[in-house]
Amino acid sequence: MKAYRLFTTADGHSAFEEGKISTLQHIAADYFFIQEDEASRLAFDWHPAPRRQVVITLRGTLEFTVTDGSTFLLHPGDILVAADTSGSGHKWRRISEESWVRAYVVLEDGKDDGFIVNGQ
Repeated sequence: MKAYRLFTTADGHSAFEEGKISTLQHIAADYFFIQEDEASRLAFDWHPAPRRQVVITLRGTLEFTVTDGSTFLLHPGDILVAADTSGSGHKWRRISEESWVRAYVVLEDGKDDGFIVNGQ
């Protein structure tokens, strides 16, 4: 499954890498929840992830930006591993007409997130 992982660099900035989530692998989680933003919420400015979590987009398309200005798009079915829990963080903006609906899976501390970098 197509995925992106946000992480904090050694100098406290955010970056991302492209990859996938291995299928049929058990990923240890504490809990999950679903969130839908109000239709009027079009963006969320710079912030680190509040916890290490997997975010599965169910509806909506978003553009994420990291510290150096690099961007990537999340579409329904794409997975985001948010591991940039310190430093400058990231920002996002919705680029679709649809509100953003996503499922959050909060990962257990210190456990594998199942992310495989492209080319590995």
